[in-house]
Amino acid sequence: MNILQINNHEQIGGGSERVFQLTTRMLMKQGHRLATLSCGERPFDGSKTSVLLAPNGYIEPSPLKTARNIANFIYRPETAEKLERLIADFRPDIAHLHIFYGQLSSSVLSTLRKHRIPCVMTVHEYRLLCPISTLYTQHQGVCERCAPGKKRYAVAFRCNRGSLPASILSATESWVRDRYFNYMEHIDHFFMVSEFCLNKHAQYLPAIKDRSSVLYNFIRDQDLAEGPEKMMPDSPYLYAGRLSHEKGVQLLCAAFRERPRLRLRIAGDGPLAAELRASYAQCPNIEFLGKLGGPDLKREMRSAKFSVVPSEWYENNPMSILESFGAGTPVLGANIGGIPELVLRGLTGLTFTPSDKLSLLQVMDEAASLSDEAREAMGQRALALIRQRHSEAVYYDRLLAGYENVIRQHQVLN
Repeated sequence: MNILQINNHEQIGGGSERVFQLTTRMLMKQGHRLATLSCGERPFDGSKTSVLLAPNGYIEPSPLKTARNIANFIYRPETAEKLERLIADFRPDIAHLHIFYGQLSSSVLSTLRKHRIPCVMTVHEYRLLCPISTLYTQHQGVCERCAPGKKRYAVAFRCNRGSLPASILSATESWVRDRYFNYMEHIDHFFMVSEFCLNKHAQYLPAIKDRSSVLYNFIRDQDLAEGPEKMMPDSPYLYAGRLSHEKGVQLLCAAFRERPRLRLRIAGDGPLAAELRASYAQCPNIEFLGKLGGPDLKREMRSAKFSVVPSEWYENNPMSILESFGAGTPVLGANIGGIPELVLRGLTGLTFTPSDKLSLLQVMDEAASLSDEAREAMGQRALALIRQRHSEAVYYDRLLAGYENVIRQHQVLN
């Protein structure tokens, strides 16, 4: 099968890029021909057909270039042109979209539809419901005001980083998309990465339910540990992810400051990195590791007593949890979004109330008091969950069945 994968960024910057890369490599390993359309300087794999665009830099010294970039945020002609040539040369049987809005733009949708290419999308976040994709802002917390289609709230509350111009642009892009590039008219099937994600979209877009299925993220077989590591008395806890408000990392650091006998290691970077380093420089039990590569991060996960995922937004199917489980390390997770579908209390980890420091402290104390045997049993069940529901084989079978079903339906209709 000739499969076209489309994603904003070629290189990994977050969980969605990791899924994009993992899916592409897994499909190639299964013998399919792959092409990708994305933004970046070089392909992450030389054995696929790669079409790369320059990233949209948005604000530039030249007002004309800035105006062009803003227009490209809504509809990027260069994307359509390169996709036209790719379709002619590669002749895809199906196109699989990940996150494409903002960089590649909705121009991919009109081009795919013009050429009658069957189209599926992995829904990693909430762009269909929220102009800034997260249903969350720093000042509002979880927010669903725009979800019924009222984009004006994104402007009224300056949801895009507190900037009025950026918020107007996000709201405008969403309005143009709904009017001219409606996803329900351009995309044949939606792969939701959690039950929560499916139910939240169906709450506001009931018609999407009949064209969606749950396809959980996966990790590679080669990344699975044989079993949990034995813990030392001073084994640390680990946070691995973006250092930003919606991730709850500020709350996490504040909690560990109140438990100086428990060690926290933080792997990642982001807009809060400098502020957090300065605020907790005098806390010897909190260590900032910076952004780590695959092998280094895997070692950290293997040696952690627990990973901690304190998110305050509607996380769907975090790769950080899957990777921790694959290392045999259970998770302390906020009870929000799709996290409880993974962190099963008392089985694969422990859960706490999001944005609630007291609840987090209670769970930290509970985790610290667990016997080695109880913690190891959680790690074993976490590994079992990966093998049962998040393995390469399970993901591939469900993905390919979805592809084939969409292609069949497309042939009947066209």
